[in-house]
Amino acid sequence: MDITVSVEKASAVSRKLTIKVPAAVVADRFEKSLREVAKTAKIKGFRPGMVPLPMVKKFYGDDVRHHVFHKLVDESYTEALRKEKIQAVGQPQINNDKHDDDHSSHLLDENKELAFTATVEVLPEIEVKGYTGLAVTRGSETVTDADVQKSLDQMLDSQAELNPAAEGATAKKGDYVDLEFKGGLVTEKGLEEKEGMSGQRLIEIGSDQLIEGFEDKLVGMKKGETKTFKIPFPKDYFEKDLAGKESEFTCTIHEIKVKKLPTLDDELAKNVGFESVADLKAKAKEQLTSEKKGEVERKFRSDLLAQLIEKNPFDVPESLVQAQTRTLAQDVAGNLKNQGFNDQMIQDALMSEMKNLKIRAENQVRASLILEAIAKKEKIEVGAKEIDAELANMAKNMKVEESKVRDFYHANPRRRDDLEFRLREEATMKTLIEKAKVKQEK
Repeated sequence: MDITVSVEKASAVSRKLTIKVPAAVVADRFEKSLREVAKTAKIKGFRPGMVPLPMVKKFYGDDVRHHVFHKLVDESYTEALRKEKIQAVGQPQINNDKHDDDHSSHLLDENKELAFTATVEVLPEIEVKGYTGLAVTRGSETVTDADVQKSLDQMLDSQAELNPAAEGATAKKGDYVDLEFKGGLVTEKGLEEKEGMSGQRLIEIGSDQLIEGFEDKLVGMKKGETKTFKIPFPKDYFEKDLAGKESEFTCTIHEIKVKKLPTLDDELAKNVGFESVADLKAKAKEQLTSEKKGEVERKFRSDLLAQLIEKNPFDVPESLVQAQTRTLAQDVAGNLKNQGFNDQMIQDALMSEMKNLKIRAENQVRASLILEAIAKKEKIEVGAKEIDAELANMAKNMKVEESKVRDFYHANPRRRDDLEFRLREEATMKTLIEKAKVKQEK
């Protein structure tokens, strides 16, 4: 398409393109679109396809102008990016000097050139520095006997029995109670009952499942006893309409149950899938070692990237940060849903956590852009050999045919590009680690 383009550097990460489509191109596109509409236009008194062009223009002109406007804007914008070799990030902001809420802003004049501006974000130009010789400490991967014992205690706890407490016993920390509760907010007009503040559930006293201080009020109660008490919601409570407000609950304990831990012996070990207690302990240590190794490696890499981010300040495209924030929010929402949170609770939790999510997202985007800049500077590339090896490794880990994994990635070029990007990022991290001054914690 024959267009003229001028580019203005609006900021370090944005460009303002002024794009002009010649009047002749506009007139030609308008007429062609009008003739296409004429082939199927239905106007009273004329047979389909036989309506005179001036009549089609009278009845369908604005619709055609609207359609051609958007098509020309899309095509000329794409051509402008190609012509100016601009790698855009996110969607452009289009302006053609008319108010956005004016319908005419989406129409063109078929007798004039189409002129508009497109402001778009671009990747920053990063001259990365200070990425060699970084001093970083790698944590200890040692798993102690105490760590193993803690894991075994958790396993025993999961296999524990809940038995009714002795007659006349009072509830204490560590006991489980079948609790029925009904509550609301304390107001000047009395108790305002709130949805979600009533119900019945089995809770462990001292597990802090309920709001701070609530479970302490249950200590000393007996089976069948009812108690009413006031308690404030924490000031930082995730449901903002409850935070800091005083509540009142009426609670009845229907049952008190005492946890009885099983004996750790070979029979129990076999019941949970192991050959013996010795095998259980060995496998527990092996699992903990693997988890500790992963935890230490993540912390080590995070510390390394934090130094790089500090040494290389630059502007980040907001659209990339927003996209990564959405991804993190979706992960958090999924985890909360799996824990039994309802939609409103999830929404409230995300709102209170959004600032931290955005900070995390921006750091992740910065780290990714820095790694990409280092990869270019160090000429780190990923070829077919590395991709094939990764696909084979993925097939082995997932225990599926390698051909199926290959078909999955080759069927969609974007998937293959994402895989190549991930492998290049990993290769760059390995290069950084090789060039770093690593101190091993004992």
